[in-house]
Amino acid sequence: MNKYTLEFKYKSFEDEYQQQRIHTISIPVFKFGSACILVVATLKLITLVLQNQLDLVPILIACQVYTLLSFLFLHFKIHKINIQLILLAYILIAYELIIKTDTSPQALSLYQSNFTMCGVIIILISEFKESLVIIISTFLFKIIYTMVVETQKSYLIYFSTLFLMLFMCFFSYKLNTLNRTSFLLSQYDYMWESVFPKIVDNPYIIFSFSEDKLEFLFKSQSKMPFECNNSKQLKTFLREWNYNLESLENTFYKLYQNQALNEFHSKRIEITKDCKNKQYIRYSMMKSISSTFIIKFDDSVIKVDDCKIIMKKMIKNSQQLRMELIKSIYKNLQKSLNSKFQDNLWQMRNSCLKQILNFKILKNRLKTQQFDMENLLFLNEFFGYKFSRLIVFNPKNDKITTIVIQLKRLFFEILEAASHQSQVDVQILDTVTVSYEGREINQKKDSLLKSIWNTLVERVERKNNRWLIQLYKEPQVNFTDQQYTSK
Repeated sequence: MNKYTLEFKYKSFEDEYQQQRIHTISIPVFKFGSACILVVATLKLITLVLQNQLDLVPILIACQVYTLLSFLFLHFKIHKINIQLILLAYILIAYELIIKTDTSPQALSLYQSNFTMCGVIIILISEFKESLVIIISTFLFKIIYTMVVETQKSYLIYFSTLFLMLFMCFFSYKLNTLNRTSFLLSQYDYMWESVFPKIVDNPYIIFSFSEDKLEFLFKSQSKMPFECNNSKQLKTFLREWNYNLESLENTFYKLYQNQALNEFHSKRIEITKDCKNKQYIRYSMMKSISSTFIIKFDDSVIKVDDCKIIMKKMIKNSQQLRMELIKSIYKNLQKSLNSKFQDNLWQMRNSCLKQILNFKILKNRLKTQQFDMENLLFLNEFFGYKFSRLIVFNPKNDKITTIVIQLKRLFFEILEAASHQSQVDVQILDTVTVSYEGREINQKKDSLLKSIWNTLVERVERKNNRWLIQLYKEPQVNFTDQQYTSK
């Protein structure tokens, strides 16, 4: 919002504000004021004609003609309402002067109070710039008119009037600032409804609480797993589902009444229904002119009976996997005992290490760290049976920015793909480049390796019978999931 003109920076906001103000208050006040002037001028005209006082008749007829034309002009040029309000204020001043000429002193004070109040009302409903025009022009006109007509000058009254004029300008500025701020607050609720579908794919429902009706009112929803398209269906949902043995309706009503909460409050909770269904949701509440609630459904509904079946299947599958692992270890041990070579034992240990690395990757959050590549040389011990070695060339002793656990898993895969009795060279200059002789790494064979590859590897190519892998200078991770530490 501009500090001086009070106009919004975005034209769409300004247009919407003007349309709302014009239709809610400007046009009704203008029509009522013009109609009153038309009626009063007509009655005054009839009185003057009956009294055969025709001096002011042309002025009154002109006022009536303008008033009728202003209604017609308003119909075609509704956006010019601000100018018409200024002209209406001037007509009131002119008519006030006409009344002074033939009004008794007893009624004059009452007439002046009426016109003053009408002028104040027009100032209050006008935009800041138009109100300045009305205040400054009308006050200066009255001061000049009084100084010209009055024989004995009252300079104290003139200066006090100027001071009042400046105060009215300041008051108008503050009033319009508050009105526009209130408009912005009222737009927050609508912004939730328009922006939320663009940033959230999960099912959600938006509703508000009405103090007049003392109930929650439906606003909008998207991809809901059940039918919820009106306030009645919303009420059914809020009453059937519970949180901590209390209906969601009571839970949200208590949140609404809780004055200690911030303007924005959000929390993830588990809700239940009939002790047989449960579900995780995230609710958010924003306190503005009307409190708005959003419920985002993180997961599908889970039935307790289904959970028991799933748990039994998981236990059975884990038992089968454990048995297959034992059989694999047994076979490799048997081969190693019956053979002079111990490659099977090496491979078995490496397989265990790989699974440990996979588990750590899945369990831990992404941690971007400063890492010394020399710390990867421990992998040489695991591939001693192949006589393959990892060599690091780092003349500046630079550390790289990476995700350590993923980097270890990647180099484990590279050493596994390297040929027997070969060397894996790591060169750290402006970029990190890895070269080795062996088979190509099929990073599409499992989703975890593919994810590591997309995060760490910038490009790969084959040159002179060797594979060249260039790493990113920094891992390609979402900044919201990224943590930074130093090692």
